[in-house]
Amino acid sequence: MKSICNRITAKVAVIAVTSMAALFNVESADAAAFKLDWRGDQGYTATGEFSYDDIYQGSVISKDQLSEFAISFFDPSGNLLQAFNYSLPNPADTSFNFNFDTVTKKVLQTGNFDTANGFDLGIDFNSTVSGLYFYTYVNPEEGLETARIFLKDDLSPEICDTFPNCRLDNGGQLTATLIPEPGAILGLLAVASLGSQLLKKKPASI
Repeated sequence: MKSICNRITAKVAVIAVTSMAALFNVESADAAAFKLDWRGDQGYTATGEFSYDDIYQGSVISKDQLSEFAISFFDPSGNLLQAFNYSLPNPADTSFNFNFDTVTKKVLQTGNFDTANGFDLGIDFNSTVSGLYFYTYVNPEEGLETARIFLKDDLSPEICDTFPNCRLDNGGQLTATLIPEPGAILGLLAVASLGSQLLKKKPASI
């Protein structure tokens, strides 16, 4: 009998947790925020965040639809190299280019740095010659048949005598991961706590 009661209690807890989780999983009507991550073939990394208004959900957004965008770069030892926090919707960096598919949740990176399928972040090519450049580049005539991501600290050619070990790094993918909203996190914690309490309760002996 105790075993049957335990199973019933467990089912009740699962139903309660599932129902409350559905309630807490309602998306906000304000904004969507994502975390950015990248690791190059030589161990350099980048992390960042960006956000946009939910009214753009279902489309491909560019810099014109972004609310916030920041990215930081690190060497293979984890030391910060440079950080960028763009002022939107009019970033001072005139070459800033970023495109994100809100349906597939993918950063577009199959085209050149100045196209709608690529990105250009970091130092402005048009006005600055020192600092970090982070961009996509493809040029079949130079042997780059498909786009690659480059992290560089100068304006030297992408293809060098020791390619792909050109400085600083290249390769990898820039990925975006949805950041849960604070309300959803608190809700899930409450659900987990409730479920734990329900499962801990013992049925009365019969």
